[in-house]
Amino acid sequence: MLNKYIWNLYLKSGGNKVVEMFRRNLSEKLTLEYAEEVVCMRRVYCVMNELQLLMREQIEDLIRLYGNKQIDILKSEEEGLDQVTQIQVLDAFYEMLIQHSQTARDAFAEFSFGITFYSTNLSILNPEFFIPYYFRFNFNVLQKIAEVFEIKLPAIPVKKDYKNRIYYYGEISKSLIQFAKDNSLSRYELYAFLYDFAPKYIGGTDSYIVKELPAPRSAYFIGADKNDVTLAENPSEITSWQCNPDTRVGDMIVMYVRTPVSAVQSIWRACSVGFIDPFFYYYRCVYMSCPIKTSLLTLEDMKADETFKTLPIVRKNMQGINGVELYPSVYNRLVTRTKANVLLLEYETTEGDDVYTCEKDVENKLIKPMIAKLGYDENEYEQQLYIEIGNSNKALIPDFVLLPDKTYGHISGFGIIEAKRSITTNETLRKVFVQARSYARILSTKYCAVASKEKIWITQRKDDYEAIIFEASWNQLNQNDYFYELDKLIGK
Repeated sequence: MLNKYIWNLYLKSGGNKVVEMFRRNLSEKLTLEYAEEVVCMRRVYCVMNELQLLMREQIEDLIRLYGNKQIDILKSEEEGLDQVTQIQVLDAFYEMLIQHSQTARDAFAEFSFGITFYSTNLSILNPEFFIPYYFRFNFNVLQKIAEVFEIKLPAIPVKKDYKNRIYYYGEISKSLIQFAKDNSLSRYELYAFLYDFAPKYIGGTDSYIVKELPAPRSAYFIGADKNDVTLAENPSEITSWQCNPDTRVGDMIVMYVRTPVSAVQSIWRACSVGFIDPFFYYYRCVYMSCPIKTSLLTLEDMKADETFKTLPIVRKNMQGINGVELYPSVYNRLVTRTKANVLLLEYETTEGDDVYTCEKDVENKLIKPMIAKLGYDENEYEQQLYIEIGNSNKALIPDFVLLPDKTYGHISGFGIIEAKRSITTNETLRKVFVQARSYARILSTKYCAVASKEKIWITQRKDDYEAIIFEASWNQLNQNDYFYELDKLIGK
């Protein structure tokens, strides 16, 4: 809920002027002042200049469309606005998109690109149903705001349900308008809350961009075109991209440019947790930074290389490249070939041991099935939980948190599980538990576990996670007695 004392302080310290700016422009006459002000607000929580420029352009397009007309005159020209329901407006809006786009997929592409224009227009003509939506490529920020202020957001439609991803804008509007009613906010106070007060309150871009990156665990291909060739020339560039759902903070991202050279051109680092953005055309989004230009490794080079030529993605001429994972040996070979000054992926293999080639294999093939067998649904544990530490942009990101409880300023959980590919010595186990213990202390979990391809080990809060109270190999966990003991400790 919204703390009224803090909210009133905001209003008295300049917030009332922001509220009045929204009221004046969205109920009387839309002006260039509005474009300047909302873009200025966007800079607090959006790291991409091109998104800010596109936002300005779309608002200016709407201003030109309106001409010099007052808002009340615009509304009077729309027949029966006071007699419609939200779903009727959405139906008419969708039909308009379909007429120009033919398919639901193309209609969504148009809506996704023009969401600033369309949502601002709908919020002016039907303010009782819709809000201006200014979180393009930043649904993660809206989710953070919802988490902090206990706003219930509707479930996100699946990727290929393009029609309902358009209609989801109406559902989001409903939730936020209801939040305003629950907290006695006018619609213009709601807009000031969403785009000025709340982004600053949660920390702006620091709420999701990680500056001190952890060691990479995986590597992925992404595809780019000629318009993206110059991105890597700016070493401080941060941009959003379509990603593999398993991308983690710190992971390596290899950019392959399709035209004009058809070659690997740069290597980046993931600097945010991957997230679903229902209004982003490609659905799954991550922010990446720290680009390093490489010597070109062309498709023909890869087809002639013993390591690369057998890869399915190379045999398909790099079609469908976005999010394709690279095994550590393949990625490290790519780094060697391109002479890139970037981190390698650390991994170990022994003869005949190709089942668990990286930590992700341990997570997907051992830990996740175990968690499911212990009675947890997928929404009852979280991977890559972002835990902010103080105001210095430091973050802890545990592999698994069981039963996470997230409120602003306090995150807790029942247990954490830290994954490593292989742990074969007591010294390695000790070092991993030092890391895991730091997560467990912050979250005040009852149990702290470390899992590798060999075993799982568990400690507890009673003695500050020092003594191992349970350990078993995965073969032993297939025996009822061992699993019974595990279930008693960390089962749901």
